[in-house]
Amino acid sequence: MKLWVVLGMALLWVELQNGSCQQIKRRKDVGENRIHPGGKRVKVRKLKEVAGKGQSLLTQVLDRGRFLRLGQSTSLTPGRNMELRCKGNSIGWSYPPYLDTYNDSRLSIMQSDKYSQLILTASSAADTGPYSCWVIVCDGTECERDHDRSYVSYIYFTDKDNLFVPSAFHFEIAYLRPDRPAVVPCRVTDPQAEVSLHREVPPEEITANGTQMTYDPSKGFVLQNPSPEQQGVFYCKAVTKGTPQISTKYQLLYVEGKVINAETHGDAAGSETITRVP
Repeated sequence: MKLWVVLGMALLWVELQNGSCQQIKRRKDVGENRIHPGGKRVKVRKLKEVAGKGQSLLTQVLDRGRFLRLGQSTSLTPGRNMELRCKGNSIGWSYPPYLDTYNDSRLSIMQSDKYSQLILTASSAADTGPYSCWVIVCDGTECERDHDRSYVSYIYFTDKDNLFVPSAFHFEIAYLRPDRPAVVPCRVTDPQAEVSLHREVPPEEITANGTQMTYDPSKGFVLQNPSPEQQGVFYCKAVTKGTPQISTKYQLLYVEGKVINAETHGDAAGSETITRVP
């Protein structure tokens, strides 16, 4: 009888030990995936995802050491210096291509340990365009752009005397192709300007209907389905509070084959081919 009592107590002790170990293990597993800030349980992975959202890499340096996070578009006054910063110890930049084309000495970029700095002195209406920065990540000798840590802002240098972004060319030829949208690139320096498209001969205004033809102040008039009827000489007219201003003239030519010896530009709306005439 005593032997059965001893065996029963031994089995009970083993069961109690197994239950305690499993409880400790479960508590340990839960503790590895959670933290307790202020008594609340939050998953570590979820916390990292939230922290990475909504943070802008691109900022503008203002007076007295103040900083402004730039939105998708920004309007600035021309004639002043512009300083942009992007956080990171290895940063790439993009800006209006003509600044590279003419090797403009007004533009300079410097990299420090914590951020990169882009400075544009004596800004003008012609500097209107997209400015972007991104973090460069490297694996040995191979480096690439980190698309998750990039930011872009379209900056308008609003000039009442230059509602259209100035061009060194007085006449441009835009080729219309049936397989892609085309753009009449009369960009403005004031996103609030009212812009209309006009045919020179016969004189008439072409109305943007929001479907077949739309207007984007950062691109111009976008023709979704170009046709031979849209050929001719066109210009854009912009109006704000003052006198209307006229853009460069555009010769629209319809072609079905490949255009050779022309300067090609791409954008979000598609691509168009433009030949510039000094």
